[in-house]
Amino acid sequence: MRAILVRHGESEGNQQGIIQGRLESQLTARGLRQSFALAAALADLSIAHIYTSPALRAQGTANVLASELHSQITVDERLQERDFGLLQGKNVLEARKQHPELFAALLSGDPQRVSAQGESLDNVNNRLFSCLKALNERHQNDTVVIVSHGHALEIAIWQLKGALITEDLRQYGHQNCSYSIMNIEGECIKLVKWGIATHLRNIR
Repeated sequence: MRAILVRHGESEGNQQGIIQGRLESQLTARGLRQSFALAAALADLSIAHIYTSPALRAQGTANVLASELHSQITVDERLQERDFGLLQGKNVLEARKQHPELFAALLSGDPQRVSAQGESLDNVNNRLFSCLKALNERHQNDTVVIVSHGHALEIAIWQLKGALITEDLRQYGHQNCSYSIMNIEGECIKLVKWGIATHLRNIR
């Protein structure tokens, strides 16, 4: 299976600099433009199916892709963003000032550190890769699109790049509506490219 992992388009929370996590936020007008640009970039591929996080911003992106690429959508809870606990709803400056230790945990590559009342990297990693392996059993010879979230994708790339505890996860960041490509055969998951965003150059 070839998996195209997409970060959703710009949301209202992204625009406001909010740490969203499991909080809901709609796509902005720019997020919609990004979604259409992504659909155009993937137009030459034969997409068997689209899987998406249940978050409104992810489903909004998936709906554009499904319409443009003539594909069906399935919502999968395992594709949700990381639960950031007490940091959700705060902007980066507030989070850094009010909860410095929790904010450091947010950026850390330590799989056991948990944002208070939130989720560890291990938990996110396990559910994401559980989803990928299950989809591979269903779509062994297909190309599928998976719409998820920025931090969730950082964790997935971090894992495939060696999962070093000392790393800052931000180095694996994805722009809104950028994507990564993975090839999955049995238990083997190979990262082909990540953070592809050339289709977004002219989006304002």
